[in-house]
Parts: sequence; structure tokens; C-alpha cells
Amino acid sequence: MKVIFLKYKYVLLVMLFFSLVNMFAVSRLHLLKDWADMIFLCYPEGSLTVSAWEQFERSGEGGEEKQNEIFCQAAIWKSLKEIIITAEQTGREQKVSCYWIKGQPEAVFGKELICGRYFMKNEDHVCLLDLDTVRMLFGSENVLGMEIQINGTGWRIIGVLSGNRKICVIPSGESGREPVSEKDSDGIGAGSAAGGSAGSGEAAITGNDGGGFDGAAVRKKQNGQSSNLMFSRIEASFGSAGGQKMDGQLFYVTACFIYFSILGLVLMFAGIILGKRMHQKWMTAAGMGAAAGIMWLGIRYAAPGSDYLPSYWSDFDFFSRIFEEKAKQIGELALHQEFPVWQNIYQTWRQVIGAGIFNCVLCIISVFGMGIQKKQD
Repeated sequence: MKVIFLKYKYVLLVMLFFSLVNMFAVSRLHLLKDWADMIFLCYPEGSLTVSAWEQFERSGEGGEEKQNEIFCQAAIWKSLKEIIITAEQTGREQKVSCYWIKGQPEAVFGKELICGRYFMKNEDHVCLLDLDTVRMLFGSENVLGMEIQINGTGWRIIGVLSGNRKICVIPSGESGREPVSEKDSDGIGAGSAAGGSAGSGEAAITGNDGGGFDGAAVRKKQNGQSSNLMFSRIEASFGSAGGQKMDGQLFYVTACFIYFSILGLVLMFAGIILGKRMHQKWMTAAGMGAAAGIMWLGIRYAAPGSDYLPSYWSDFDFFSRIFEEKAKQIGELALHQEFPVWQNIYQTWRQVIGAGIFNCVLCIISVFGMGIQKKQD
């Protein structure tokens, strides 16, 4: 056994690393698949109205074609920029990016909730915080039921989110206005309107008189549903003046395509090189067959659907259009990651691509190592 290991040590080490890298890549692909049902559409700041949201909700309750037959969760959000939150128990304070959400927070954050629960419709003065913020404020992760102060008003913590971005999420009140106390409305809000010394957080937290959300998020009822159809339905309900689009399926499908394509090419060249070095044609044939099987598995695993396939294969313009559109979406997400889940999707996507590239590096190392071994023999 020792003789065999010494003789083929380069090949065995490469096979070990190859196995570990691909196990890691498959686990990352499973994560991307969990996010494949997420759809986001950003609008010019403050242009998404509550009346459009209410119309969207009503369309899910009746009519010939209900929205909830294709969407399982939906929400709209607004960024309140940065505010200061305080923990009275410890006297500590923290600057966070604050969002208020109308609808179901699961549509925005998905499985990013570490503990607790999401707030429900018409629930007031509760909040969600990220893990780093609760640790900094309270020195503990067991904070459910504790309160933070925003402009002198208490907000009960009901859930803790993952991610390293410091955020606070609060529910939107009736008509899209954040529920504030009379003290806040008469004091801080009035002072801000009169040009007082209230900070940016104080001004933002008083709301915008029932409108002005920044984006919409939905989750598909099934992962295989067309993302283009989802975006069309959102734009039909909220308007077509959307900005950045974030499609979880895009990152899952492209990661599958790129990773399995690279893996297939690696196996094909490995088979060709081994076949030539050992003068065994069956090795070359086996490598070609494995490459074809891997690429077929990648297509089946990705399940791209109609969004990535033309109605007829001679429509070459389709592929150029879709490449430009999807490349733009990926580039936008790389530059602007609104929520922690967006950051996680992009980072996981990069990890899968990196694993595919590392497979190529391992293939080159194995060829180099076999050359060294051959010289030693």
C-alpha cells in the first residue's frame, strides 16, 4: 500500500482535493437552489405607492387568475437610510440601516432568520435586527422580547437575522406610514418638518404620509416558474419604471451551467491526456462519456425553463439578448447589494464559479505531477 501511495502520490492528492472541492461546490449549489424562488424589483426611490400594493393584494384574493397562484409571499420595502437605535438595558447605541416593510418579510429575507419569527400583518412596534447588532447592544444572542429605542419609542425584538450588515427592519403601519407614538409625531416629526436639529434617522423614521416605497419582492410558488413572467406581473401591478432586478433563479442556473461545463471539460481533457500517456483508448472514451454525462446532469440540475431557451434554435439573437440582460443583472448585484440575502447569493455564486476554476487548476497540476512521476520512473 505504501509503495502504491508513493508511486501515485500526486494523483491521489489531486483526487482528494478534487473530491473536497466538488463536495463544497455541490453544497453551494444547494444553497443557491434555496434562493432560486426569490424575485426583487427596485424602483426609483419613493415611487412605489401603497395604493398599487393594495391593488396587488386584492388581485390575490379574487378574479379569474389569482396572483397567489404564482406567488406564495410578497412584500414592499422602503429604506430609511441610517438611524441610531439604543438599548436601555445596557445604555449602548448603534447606527444601523433601517428598513420598513409592508407585507410578508419572508419574501425579502427568506431563510435568513436565525431565531424568532417574522412580524405579521398590522403588527406594530416590533422589529428584526441582525446578529452582530444584537451582540453589540446586549452582549448576548438571547434578545427575543427585549426592546430597543428609536426616537424615544420602544420596539420589541421578535427575530434575529443572519448577515454581517447592520440592519433594523420594522413593519409599516396603515397606509404605508410607520406607526409612531403621538410624542414622536408632535415632537421629532414636527421639529424635522420645521427644519429643527433632528438627525437624518429622526427625520426618516416619521414616515412619508402613506407612500414612497422603494421596491417589491415576491417568492415563487414553485422554483421552475418563469422569472420573466414574475417580473411582468410585478410591473403590471406596480408600474414598469423599475430599476435593478434581482432574480435568484438567474444565479442558480448560471452557476449550474458554468460549473458543470467546466467540470465536463476537465473530465474530457483528463480522459484524453490519460489515454495518450497510458496508450489506452478506452480512457479517452471514458473521459468523453463522463464529460457528456456531467453536462447533461448540469442541464437537468439547473432546469433552466423557457427563460433561457428560444422558441426555435435558429433564433441566435435570443442568446445575445439574454446574455446582455443577464450579465447586466449580475453586474448590478455585484455593485449594489441591498439586503444580506443579496450579498449571500452573489458570494455563493462566486464560490461555485471559483470551485469550477479550481477544478481546472487541479487538472493542470495533475498533468504536471504525472509528468514528474513519469520522469522519476
